[in-house]
Amino acid sequence: MIVELFGPPGSGKTTFAHALASRLREDGYRAEVVRSYRPTTKSGTLDLGVFLFVARIVSATVSTAKIIFFPRNGGSNLSKSLLMLRAIPPKKPIWRARIWQHILKLSHAWDRAKLAQDILIFDEGYVQAIGSLALLNGNADKAILETMLSNVPVADFTIRVVVPRAMVAARLRRRMEREPPAERLFEADFEVNMRSLSVFKTISDILAVSGRDVICAKTSSQRSTVKSTQDVEQAIIARYILDKTDGERRRGDQSSQTLGLYGP
Repeated sequence: MIVELFGPPGSGKTTFAHALASRLREDGYRAEVVRSYRPTTKSGTLDLGVFLFVARIVSATVSTAKIIFFPRNGGSNLSKSLLMLRAIPPKKPIWRARIWQHILKLSHAWDRAKLAQDILIFDEGYVQAIGSLALLNGNADKAILETMLSNVPVADFTIRVVVPRAMVAARLRRRMEREPPAERLFEADFEVNMRSLSVFKTISDILAVSGRDVICAKTSSQRSTVKSTQDVEQAIIARYILDKTDGERRRGDQSSQTLGLYGP
């Protein structure tokens, strides 16, 4: 089962994803967070500067090459990522390189997740990637977003992480204060990130009209986060049990048909 989260930067997607996975594991289910990303933070007063910048680029280049040349679907995932980038190109070259690499790795991880029996949670899935592209482009209209959302793989569960605007602003400011200067070269600035609130509201409206079932999770306080985690977990477990029962029934029907063909 694939679960994906979306919401503005600073909304608490990663924290919520790990809390949800932990709760599912405590209740006996195999769950993990996939493609989780946390920005680098300063280590005291030390700033690694250029070293961090170069190391990140080298690491990204090596990992991306492995995905393109070695996995079976490397070529397909490469084409998918390039098509998404051409549809909504980010303004800055460094943003284009970063989001392209992210989508490529996301596609690879998603392909693997479809074959797994576990509950796999993407704190940044395809819906988030489309929102990020629109944010970094600055001019993506609703029609483009509708087309993009209708052409990407759909998760079994889509969760919108909701938090008040003032809290997003405060969290983003704290994040930027902790980031090394070299890390900021890869990230959008404060004003760009704050525009994501309207972008993801538009995306949520599009998904609702399209009929996709989206669950809202509130992370404005510890209490609301715990409550949302409980509610989302219950919905996931109910669906997980239903899917498992349906799968067992289908296998049973196939076995019965086989016995009917060959006799006792």
